[in-house]
Amino acid sequence: MENAEQKQKSVIFNENNLQKTVEELVEELRQSIIIVEEFQSPSQQYLFDKLNKVISLYEKIESNRNAFNHVEIPFEIFRVIDQSKNPDLYVKETLQNCLAANEKTKGKIESIIDFKETLESHIASSFPDEYKEYQSLKKPTE
Repeated sequence: MENAEQKQKSVIFNENNLQKTVEELVEELRQSIIIVEEFQSPSQQYLFDKLNKVISLYEKIESNRNAFNHVEIPFEIFRVIDQSKNPDLYVKETLQNCLAANEKTKGKIESIIDFKETLESHIASSFPDEYKEYQSLKKPTE
């Protein structure tokens, strides 16, 4: 039990570290872009320092990748990100589509159950002897 709890805490800790590292990487990249856009010879060493920091952050992320082998990310999320869209909106939209499909399926199941009940009642009233025989055959399999 303790081992599972420790593993869960480790995963949470790693996820928090990853998030912080990615946020730091994004900020370093943003600052590097500014330096490149306004490049002047005296800022060359500062740019090199920023690029070295970016490389070290990438290395840090790479060194912890085994902790996230269990995480599966749908490929569509990457397309959404590449299109500069918010992945949270994609997840929300996908969840809404799943809920709508679930409701539709639930409605179909209810319709089939209603149809079965209606059909059985019509068969029972139209063919009572055959229906009783059907019921006796059906009971052992249920």
